[in-house]
Parts: sequence; C-alpha cells; structure tokens
Amino acid sequence: MKKTLKLLFIIGFFVVCILPVGLMWADTSTLSENRSLSNFPEWTLENGEWNEEFFNEFETWLAEHFAFRGALVEADGALKYHVFASPSDEQVIIGKDDWLFFDATLNDYAGVTLSEAEIDAIADTLQKTCEYIENQGKQPMIMIAPNKNTIYPELMPDRFGDKSEVSNRTLLHEALQERGVPYLDAAKVLIDYKATDEVYLHHDTHWNNTGARLVMNALYKAWGLEDEYELTGYSVENTHESDLYQILFPQSEELEAQRAYEAGNEFDYKGRVRSMDDLKIQTNCENGNGKSVLVYRDSFGRAMIPYMGETFSQCVFNRSTPYDLSLVEETECDYVLIEIVERNIADLGDIEVP
Repeated sequence: MKKTLKLLFIIGFFVVCILPVGLMWADTSTLSENRSLSNFPEWTLENGEWNEEFFNEFETWLAEHFAFRGALVEADGALKYHVFASPSDEQVIIGKDDWLFFDATLNDYAGVTLSEAEIDAIADTLQKTCEYIENQGKQPMIMIAPNKNTIYPELMPDRFGDKSEVSNRTLLHEALQERGVPYLDAAKVLIDYKATDEVYLHHDTHWNNTGARLVMNALYKAWGLEDEYELTGYSVENTHESDLYQILFPQSEELEAQRAYEAGNEFDYKGRVRSMDDLKIQTNCENGNGKSVLVYRDSFGRAMIPYMGETFSQCVFNRSTPYDLSLVEETECDYVLIEIVERNIADLGDIEVP
C-alpha cells in the first residue's frame, strides 16, 4: 500500500510538472501585460549560423507562455495580497486601508532631490518657456500633478517613515515663485480639500474625477475664467480600470468606483480617438466659453479631457514627449497648460525653447 501511494505521488508530481507545458498550445487564455511577450526563438540566425542563444531564448519563451500562466500569476498575486498583505510586483506598494501606491514615487516621498543647479536649470527653462508662450499672445500655466503619496502620506506603510517636507516639487515651486513664473500649486489645492472628499483613486496612481475637477477650478480661477465645476452631486459607478491593481492582477475584470458627474455641454472629438492615451486629441464645443486651450499633458490629463472638452470651444491635448513648443505657434489658442506628474519633474528640463 505504501509503495502504491509513493508511486501515485511520484506520478502526480510529474503530471503537475508536465501539464503546463503539455497543454500550452491548448490554453487560449491571455494575460494582460504592459509589455510584449517573446516569440518562439529561431534555430538559426539570418546568416544561416546556429543561434547560440537559442536555449536561453527558449527558456524565456517557455516561462512566458506555459499553460495556465495567467491563472497561476493571478493566484500567486491573490495569495500574497490577501493573506500576506504583500504585492506580487515590486512596482506596487500596499498601503493602509487597502490603498495602493506606485513604487516610482518613493524618491520624492523620501526627499531624494535633484541638485540645486538642476532645479535652477529646470526653472530657467520653464521661465523661458512661459516668456515664449506670452510672446505668442497666449497665457501660460505650469502645473505639477502631485504623486498620490504627496496627498495621502498618512496612508503609506509605516516602514517608509514620514514624508519629507522637501522634494523636487517644493524646490521647483520656490524657484518658479522667485522668477515670477505662472504656476498652479495643485498639491495645496488637493491637500486643503481632501478632508472634505477623496481626491485620488484607491487602486490607481491618478486623481479621481473630483480631484481633476477641483484642480481645473483652481486653474480657471488663475486664468481669470468664470467657468467652474460642481464637486458634489455625483454618482458612484464601478467603471474605472485601475493601473496599480491591474499590475497585481492582470487578468482581473474588477473595476474601481469612480465619481460620475452629469454631462455638461456636448462636444465632439476631431478625428478618430482610440483612447485617452492618444498622442494628440482635439475637441470642439459649439456651446463652449468661446476660448481655446493647448494642453501638454501626461496620463493625469485623461480625466481632464472630457471636462475641458465641454468647457472650451476648442481644445488640443498633446502627450508626445519631450513637449514640443512649436505647437504653441501652430495652434490657435488663448491658453497653454503644461502639466506633468511630480515623479517626472526632471523631464521638464528636456523642453527646447524656440
């Protein structure tokens, strides 16, 4: 009997090991990932010689394509997340009250900053940028979209300590103030309001619709516009695909609660729009405020597009990097917004002023 059990155990062990490989061509499930998986390696190179990296490439290919990989990755993530409160991917930090944070923001949180010379160089570039925009007869504004843990440091795990009071954002803010550069302190606006209502998504790196509308209200006020969005009266709908949650659970179809506001003026997208991540998006609104705006933006601009689209008569949103200032001269607009997330402040130094 013992021999039979041992034999069954051995057979079962090898079956479990072989199944993921043996059934890989029959498994049609897919795993959503922010990268391209490798193709089956070539036996020979283009010159006809033997591919000496074949077995290394085959090992990588096999690791990315074995059967039930998605389900196993999902199960591993669920076990670590729900049982051990540990992320299956180092890009994600599991905070308090089930809030998730992005690992790439830790340097800002800890106060690891650019040098004084680097901050001054960025501030000089932005000063020249705004002067160039003003010379084109348009009103500029620089806006830094705060990292999530800048607004909610109290929800970060205790092991990271307190958030530093000094960061690239605060240093750049001071440098821009000294130079008189038009700058919107979005962090202050969000921090001042967060006791009233949540302004960021729980499982995503970005602000929610309330946070986006709040910041745009401050932006319009800084530009002297009378347009303003209501911050209350929304409904809550599970419609948002959260980026940090998707990193941990790439096969999950779970959607996060997002605030849905009543639609304003009808507007149209010019040309084909595949997603809010398109490099260029244009909108037209017949009943807009008679003004036009050019927005240099990153992913934080996604939530802003529909609201600005229903407010301004014409909008142009540009996501290509580094930000190309030639668009300022080419685009008929009254206002120019340069928005970038806090963790990428160093990229502002790449702007080339004509």
